[in-house]
Amino acid sequence: MSLFSADDLLTIRHMRPVILLLLFFSSSVVFSVEPIKRAWTSADGASSFEGELLEYTPEEVRIKRSADFKTFVLPLGKLSEGDQAFVNGLLREQTRDAGVKEGAFAPLVTGAFAKSVSAAGLNFQFYGNPKWKGSERYPLVIWLHGAGQSGSDNEAQMGGATKPFTEETNQEARPCFVLAPQCPDREIGWKDAVAANLMTLIGELCDTLPIDESRLYLTGSSMGGSGSWRIGTEHPGVFAAIVPLCGGGDPTKAAALKDTPLWAFHGDKDDEVPIERSKSMVEAIRATGGDKVIFTILEGEGHLIAAGVYAKADLHEWIFQQKLPPTAIP
Repeated sequence: MSLFSADDLLTIRHMRPVILLLLFFSSSVVFSVEPIKRAWTSADGASSFEGELLEYTPEEVRIKRSADFKTFVLPLGKLSEGDQAFVNGLLREQTRDAGVKEGAFAPLVTGAFAKSVSAAGLNFQFYGNPKWKGSERYPLVIWLHGAGQSGSDNEAQMGGATKPFTEETNQEARPCFVLAPQCPDREIGWKDAVAANLMTLIGELCDTLPIDESRLYLTGSSMGGSGSWRIGTEHPGVFAAIVPLCGGGDPTKAAALKDTPLWAFHGDKDDEVPIERSKSMVEAIRATGGDKVIFTILEGEGHLIAAGVYAKADLHEWIFQQKLPPTAIP
């Protein structure tokens, strides 16, 4: 989802506090920064030079060449794809900095859950706090509901993880955005076009809001638990942690989760989704050498375990400790 490399991302994050001013010039917003020295290469690769980036817009950059201190303006298209990606990354971070107050999803950041529909037609509710600082980055928790909450009312999905993660005490200790999409049809589930639309929505949110892309957390119960397994295996390296409840996945694809911190829960008296569905996934991950998976069997518990699981303080502490390493940010 990021437009630039992990090394560039680290550079951008470190320089964000020193952005100095915002000007209007030639009908474009010009961003001035404390000079960033780096090597620049022409689009055809024929020439390169070291210089300090002084200002940038979506169309051009102003650079001071180190060799002779000459300052000049270059169209962005005259630079290499890597240089363009770096500048576009800076622009993206500016958009994200302002995302809580302005932009496509700003109206949804109200301090309560707000309803909306994605560009692809996926119903969802979204939580964010308008008082958050745009210069900081906040985790995103994605909650996938069970089969019985599928539909089109954009309301039935608001159980499970939605309340515990947005309670005042938890938000004070661990502020986070929360996304609660609604699957349109239980016969489809969290797969195919629905899963693709969800991933597109997550990408759009990350592009325009101050979301910490190294701390995307995926969780769900029943059909949502199975969806967490499935989406996690189809998008390895995207989620910093996955918490599937009373679901199941495809053990033949478990290797994709080898390096993902994962905490699975299942009641040993579940008569709707057999506990073997979770056991087989956990065993398959461990068989590939995965050592970041925790499996909690809830003795005497049936299928309805979400309320008890999401109330566990140690689960909240564990989830928010998980973070992708810089080189793993997609």
